[in-house]
Amino acid sequence: MRRFQWVLWISIALSLVFALWALAVPSSLAAWLGASTVVYTYLWLGNAGLLLIQIALFTIPASREPLRYHTYAWLAVISRVVSCLFWLLAVHRWSLSGWPARIGFVQGLFAVALFLFLQRGLPEPYRLSWANLSRVVRGWGAAVAAALRKPAVAVATVIVVILLGGVGWILYTYLLRAEPDEVFKDPAEQFKYGAIGLSMANRIPTYLFEVMPDICPEMLPGKNGWASFGILYEPGHTVPVGFSQRHIGYPAVEPNCALCHTGSVRTSETGAQQLILGGSAHELDLESFQWFLYKCSSDPRFTADNVMAQIAKHHQLGWLESQVYRQIIIPFAKSGLAQQQVGYSWQTSRPPQGRGRTDTFNPTKITVFHMADDHTIGTVDLPVIWNQRAREGLYLHWDGNNNEIKERNFAAAMAIGATPDSVIIPNFNRVTDFVRGLPPPKYPNPIDPAKAQRGWAIYESQCAACHEFGTGKVGEVTEVGTIGTDRYRLDSFTQGLVDNLHSIREAPFLFDAYRKTQGYANLPIDGAWARAPYLHNGSVPTLWDLLQPVEKRPKKFYKGYNVYDFDNLGFVHDGPQAQAVGFLLDTSVTGNSNAGHLYGTQLSDDQKRDLMELLKTF
Repeated sequence: MRRFQWVLWISIALSLVFALWALAVPSSLAAWLGASTVVYTYLWLGNAGLLLIQIALFTIPASREPLRYHTYAWLAVISRVVSCLFWLLAVHRWSLSGWPARIGFVQGLFAVALFLFLQRGLPEPYRLSWANLSRVVRGWGAAVAAALRKPAVAVATVIVVILLGGVGWILYTYLLRAEPDEVFKDPAEQFKYGAIGLSMANRIPTYLFEVMPDICPEMLPGKNGWASFGILYEPGHTVPVGFSQRHIGYPAVEPNCALCHTGSVRTSETGAQQLILGGSAHELDLESFQWFLYKCSSDPRFTADNVMAQIAKHHQLGWLESQVYRQIIIPFAKSGLAQQQVGYSWQTSRPPQGRGRTDTFNPTKITVFHMADDHTIGTVDLPVIWNQRAREGLYLHWDGNNNEIKERNFAAAMAIGATPDSVIIPNFNRVTDFVRGLPPPKYPNPIDPAKAQRGWAIYESQCAACHEFGTGKVGEVTEVGTIGTDRYRLDSFTQGLVDNLHSIREAPFLFDAYRKTQGYANLPIDGAWARAPYLHNGSVPTLWDLLQPVEKRPKKFYKGYNVYDFDNLGFVHDGPQAQAVGFLLDTSVTGNSNAGHLYGTQLSDDQKRDLMELLKTF
């Protein structure tokens, strides 16, 4: 038994090293394992660390006196078998290699060695054999039967079984039972309100979503609840555009593609709101929306009593359901949002993103792959996504880093909380098919055909080579030094991120098409009138301004107002109405430069107007 003790001590020591490493510096251990890109790495590393410590505590007695603690000795063998199987499964499931495979092999060796030494060293009654197993099972059965013959034990057992069954039923009913997601016949409705499938941690309980603006009203940027963040509503819908209503244990909302890719326009101050599906959500202040959730959920007023009092104004919950909210759902939501706040704390060291903009890839780098914060600024305008079929094979994203639509869509979903296991593939494919065939929005006013005809000649000579479908340069990249626009977004997308994206092997999340470029993509400009503001960082408010030399472009303007400026082709960006709801974009702030893209700036004013008339037809 001496050999068994030595092998077990070595195994315990290695397990404790792994456990402490997993709990203290999980990012370092994940990198050493080559598992930084696995979605669940930091969850299972923490759980594995705690479990290994518990197993070590149970098996230490067996390492000292294996004959006396023979049951714990067999637990040591079983735990090594389970560990070996886990690592083999991880290697297969996540296409890992190197150290994970070696650890699995070593755990298998430990299991075999411990089994052989224990089987040889223990007395016959304690060895593993069918006879001994049968004897143990019969003994347990007899002991249980004898105990149950005592009325008190029988009653206690029934009570325990009922309690366990009741707890299980409660947990299943109020936390786990999934009702079918609503599937809309109309593809446009599916785009606006259908679920794409985010993980549980990225869903907001519906009742909390309804009452948070009432709990923390002074934290809102306006008096219109969630709409004050630029979140859009349609008449007859209680859920905003870009959110899906799901019921997995409890009703919850989660964002979908339409949140960032649906805009709105009004033709006048008194005009009705018209949605632009697939357009840029130029009113949406996504960053402020996030931080409202973080700050409100950590506010002293966000208590179970206050939250339940607000919920009671809208819904009558039974006592049992109320307790589930008080004891589980509300605390879980608070802790989950607190964890997200830590994960997004990097945003506090960057300039505010403002309305209609987001940092595309720093969330992926820092919160998904746990890469070190390189302090880059990746703020960009939320892009339009209509007419994707015509873009098949073109290198898109602002810097032309990917030419596969499904990869781009899955990467966007992953950044907001979708996992390979949570994403709903049929729904996701429906959204992809919808944006493939979604036409650009038509210009709502009459067009002067003579001016547009003159504009065509200018477009062919000045613009078509880079922006017309079918030309050699469209969908390719122009060096940043040539185009002269702000380079911060380009520098935020690093080769290290490309390498991490390439390493993912969790179908359907496969990102082999990503590449690092040295410039910005020449994008098709269909629906040009509805793309405002312009340039990748949204730093130029109108097409007229884009055709001016840099020194004549607005240095500051308000972004996020939805009344359209038909003279200059963009949204109204100054005046009291725009100021009341808009974000003041200062082009002198790092990452906000409006320099570059000087094409057409040398044209006469009449030529610029003719070109703009043509662009209305796109």
